[in-house]
Amino acid sequence: MEIMNRKVNITDYLRVVRKHRWTIATVFIVVFVSALILTFTATPIYRATARLIIEKDDPKVVSIQEVMAVDSSGLDYYQTQYKIIESRGVAREVIKRLKLNESEEFVPKQKDGFIASIRRSIAETISYYKSLLKTEKPPATGDAPGETPEESPLVSAFIDRIKVTPIRNSRLVDIGFEAKDPALSARIANTLARAYIDLNLETKLKATQDAMVWLNSRIEEERRKVEQAEQALLKYKQQHNIITDFSKDTESITAQKLAALNSQVIDAEMKRVEAETRYRQALAMEKTPSMLDSIPEVMNNDMVRQIKSMEVELFKKQSELSKKYGANHPQIVAIRNELHTLQGRKAEEVSRVINSLNNTYRVALAREQSLKKALNEQKGESFNLNQKAINYTVLKREAESTKEMYDLVIKRFKETSMTENIRTGNIRVVDGAEIPKTPVKPKKSQNLLIGLVLGLALGIGLAFFLEYLDSTIRIPDDIKERLKIPYLGPVPAIAFAKTGNPGHKSEEDLVTITAPKSTASEAYRGIRTSLFFSAAENSPRAILVTSAAPSEGKTITAANIAVTMAQAGNRMLVIDCDMRRPKLHRLFNVPRDRGLSNVLVGNCGIDEAIIRTAVPGVDVIVAGPVPPNPSEMLGSPNMTRFLEEVRKRYDRVIVDSPPITAVTDAVILSRLVDGVLIVVRAGETHREIVKNGIGLLQGANARILGAILNGVSMGRDSYYYYQYYYYYYGEDGERKKKIRRKRRTAGTVSGEGKEVQAREAQAAARQ
Repeated sequence: MEIMNRKVNITDYLRVVRKHRWTIATVFIVVFVSALILTFTATPIYRATARLIIEKDDPKVVSIQEVMAVDSSGLDYYQTQYKIIESRGVAREVIKRLKLNESEEFVPKQKDGFIASIRRSIAETISYYKSLLKTEKPPATGDAPGETPEESPLVSAFIDRIKVTPIRNSRLVDIGFEAKDPALSARIANTLARAYIDLNLETKLKATQDAMVWLNSRIEEERRKVEQAEQALLKYKQQHNIITDFSKDTESITAQKLAALNSQVIDAEMKRVEAETRYRQALAMEKTPSMLDSIPEVMNNDMVRQIKSMEVELFKKQSELSKKYGANHPQIVAIRNELHTLQGRKAEEVSRVINSLNNTYRVALAREQSLKKALNEQKGESFNLNQKAINYTVLKREAESTKEMYDLVIKRFKETSMTENIRTGNIRVVDGAEIPKTPVKPKKSQNLLIGLVLGLALGIGLAFFLEYLDSTIRIPDDIKERLKIPYLGPVPAIAFAKTGNPGHKSEEDLVTITAPKSTASEAYRGIRTSLFFSAAENSPRAILVTSAAPSEGKTITAANIAVTMAQAGNRMLVIDCDMRRPKLHRLFNVPRDRGLSNVLVGNCGIDEAIIRTAVPGVDVIVAGPVPPNPSEMLGSPNMTRFLEEVRKRYDRVIVDSPPITAVTDAVILSRLVDGVLIVVRAGETHREIVKNGIGLLQGANARILGAILNGVSMGRDSYYYYQYYYYYYGEDGERKKKIRRKRRTAGTVSGEGKEVQAREAQAAARQ
């Protein structure tokens, strides 16, 4: 639709509405009257409402929240309750209590009338086809457990009438039920609330009873588990001689022992290394007596020091005697013997010191090994103790947990048994349902307003949809924006030129002669002005008038444009080049014995083919006899020479040709003229056909002057709103009618319309 693909304003929408006003009115009347009939013939429906409160928690009669507590902290709890109210179980209970399967409200008696029989047949047919479309087979016993096939439709119909309405920011909810009988609707609403509360209580009590059965079965099982766990703990204590429980003090003492032994092992190891070092050093120096004195144990030995002191005295005495006596003097010999004796004693003492170091080393080594052995034994004992403690703790914890579970089960069993006969819950009735005074359906004002709005919406929507489906050329914007060629103006529809009008004559199509003051004549004069100014320097002299499809009005347009140009002072020649379906001779009421075909084959000259018409300044060359090869004749050199010759004789030449898309004649002629004028019938010619024709002309390098819209509606509701100024004068010369305002296009009014009016004014001045 063009108004969806270009810049639009409100007038475009109003134009569519005016164009399809009868469609809009028809749809509106049908919808509104249907709503009116349905509203005032519908059976009144009454709704009774009962109000409930759904508390968040159950009343705390005893401390058994773990068994019967309601998790209602979120909206999912309330949404679940609303669905339970609308459940089939509650519906079946209400139907059973009130015996609604016997009520005429739900099971009306079948009428024996003709209309009732038709309705039943239609309903049965619809039900049959619905059952065929179902992919899953219904249960054999009904739509739900506990329902029979006869009850299922009644339950479904009952649920459809339930209206659950939560009250915002509160725990209240309204339960409504719709029925034709107001008293019955109130009874059903109250019964529905009571049935929902009873179902809620029964569900909770059933859960309590199930819990008691389960707890009772678990008591004996938990008792056996307690006995087994205690026996296992006692047996383990007896096997490992465990008298008291493992405590943290026991672990602390064990850790202290390990730490002390580890410290002693380290100290013994250091002492052993030290003793071993001294012994190895003394043993290495035993063969070098001179180095033994460097050993601390030898140096610190009292005997060795005394021997050394005695040796010093003997050496001193020997030195003194050696000055008086010779080396063999008995005293000197005695001193040497004594020194030798002292050295032997010293060697024995050193050997004894080395043996002492060896003994010290062996003692340190034995002590180190003993401590390491004790440390390893203590570690093993600690690991054994830890393993016993772990196993003992596991067995003891298991015995305690089983005992706690047993006590908990006993406690829950006692609490549950106390609440088995307590009839209390978290839901209660706040306000019971009362008999309604006024019906809730039908809502007359609302239905009529909906019918009004829906009728207008559907009508307008259908109008715009039809507009969208319309792909014809109807307005100037279609030519300028979609075809991309200039728009030269509209030609209004001529009433007496319509096909099938009895008494119509072809010469009457020359409205510029028969009705010079008509709107159509003014339109042709406007097109004439547009053609005069279609070129910046020289206006076209030879103009080809054609159309994209047949029956567009190109021949009538060519003839009337020629007449208006002749009225402007031009010597005009109109050539009928439509050799397949010539029509020009009928318009001017001239014979067609000799014409263009005779000239092109050389049977006659140009002067013999030219026919003077009754219109001053307008000559005609008709098509002549229909040749077997029109395209070859029109494309021959004779046609080129013919057009050159007539150009010299006349101011302007109008060439009428066949449709572009039908044959190639128009495309051939387009290369021999100064410009091509395309005639488009408004509202009938499709855009794609015109585009194809323009493409053929552009492929032949033809100059397209523009297009006109032929047969447009100039009435009050049309798109066009040109203001054509024309006057009717009586015999007395007084003006009777001044201005008739016609529709003109939005684009033409703003720019092109003013330009065309200026051109017409100039053309009038030339006349």
